[in-house]
Amino acid sequence: MEEKRKEDNHADEREKEYRRNLNIWRGLTLALAIALIGAGGYGYRIYTQRNEYKTFLQNQYQRSFRDMVQEVENLKVLLDKSEVTASNVQSNQLMNQIWKCGYSASQSLSQIPISQGVLEKTHKFLNQVSDFSLSISRENAANKLMNQDQQNLLSKLNTHAASLTKELRTMQADINKGKIQFGEIAQKGPFYLKKTPGNATDTQFGTLEKRFTEYPSMIYDGPFSDNVVDGKPKGLESEKDIDMNAAQEKAKKFVDGQKAGKIVEASSGKGKINTFGLEIIPKDGDRSKSISIDITKKGGHVLWMLDPRVVNEKKLTDEQAMEKAKTFLKAQNFGNLEETYYYKNDNTITVTFVALEGNGVLVYPDQMKVKIALDNGDIVGFDAYPYLMAHHQRNIAKPAITEAQARAKVSSKVQINRVRLAIIPMPGDREQLCYEFKGIYNGADYFIYINADNGNEENILRIIKEANGILTQ
Repeated sequence: MEEKRKEDNHADEREKEYRRNLNIWRGLTLALAIALIGAGGYGYRIYTQRNEYKTFLQNQYQRSFRDMVQEVENLKVLLDKSEVTASNVQSNQLMNQIWKCGYSASQSLSQIPISQGVLEKTHKFLNQVSDFSLSISRENAANKLMNQDQQNLLSKLNTHAASLTKELRTMQADINKGKIQFGEIAQKGPFYLKKTPGNATDTQFGTLEKRFTEYPSMIYDGPFSDNVVDGKPKGLESEKDIDMNAAQEKAKKFVDGQKAGKIVEASSGKGKINTFGLEIIPKDGDRSKSISIDITKKGGHVLWMLDPRVVNEKKLTDEQAMEKAKTFLKAQNFGNLEETYYYKNDNTITVTFVALEGNGVLVYPDQMKVKIALDNGDIVGFDAYPYLMAHHQRNIAKPAITEAQARAKVSSKVQINRVRLAIIPMPGDREQLCYEFKGIYNGADYFIYINADNGNEENILRIIKEANGILTQ
């Protein structure tokens, strides 16, 4: 009896232990299932967010492309009209509209994420059409019509505009069919196209460039005339060539080496400024987060940089972000710079800096743009192209007229509240020392530039204050 009781007790204990182990395994299985479901849910959420972001980018870039197509179509119609007008008043109106359309088309084109260098001639065409029309408009305002040479040139421009319109319509049809995915290109970086043989976007935009092989040379009084556009970068003339290793070291230093994993050549380019096009791959190997950067082959200067990371929140004020940018530029050994205009978008702020020379003379041709993330102050964008094209040693002469004499040239309607000296770019790759008068008229802010040598009124800019920044027009 005693032995049977012991056996029963052992059996009960074994059954209890079995149930305990069973409950433990059930608990572990349930926890594992929950973890897997959670991981799957998180992965699906990330996948969904990435697809949503790609779709958002695609829609944004499609809109920019549609805007460009419409502007080029309008440009073609206006060029048609300009060939048959015999009135300087009508010609003046048409030329002003062509100028605006050309400029707007160029701006829309610059918003499309395509490889650098692919559209140099197309950009040049749109800019020159715009500036040529502005030059003719000035002649119309002086009661002069186009001469025969100008009419012939306008006719050639119109022919090229017709070819451009035809190619853009073909591309628009391919976009509608999904053959060109701008959102995917933007996510993978601006050098992605160069690494993808036969990519539809590069191939078709490359076809656009071929249309301008026989593009007529244009010499006229304007900032986009060939004698200006084909000028050499003044900031690099005395510099020595560097090799790939030096370029990679410069890129690593520029973005903070802690962020850099592998640095590879992506799309080195030749143009007015020859560059090493580099891709900085992060340490985790995720190339969707790669930083793209161009280093000049002469001198090893950073021409352009873009960090594609999404900035999800704003923690810094505009002033704090600008201080971050100043500290960064100082660490990169740039000279004296002063912030001027800025624009905010997607929790970032892009600030334009211009050089200061002498006793605080603003040098507007020497300018660069810095894009700062407002979550932590990281530099996520940089463009020094204007600076490197224009920067050089200057001997700034004293003004030939006094401030009082210059002030007398400003309209009495303007309430002046600040004056300083500034060098501004002029047509024909020239520069001019001016008195910069900042003033108010009818509730709006203006910059008025009076030539410091002869007192001529050289330019007027209206300051546009928006919720997202301060710009000029």
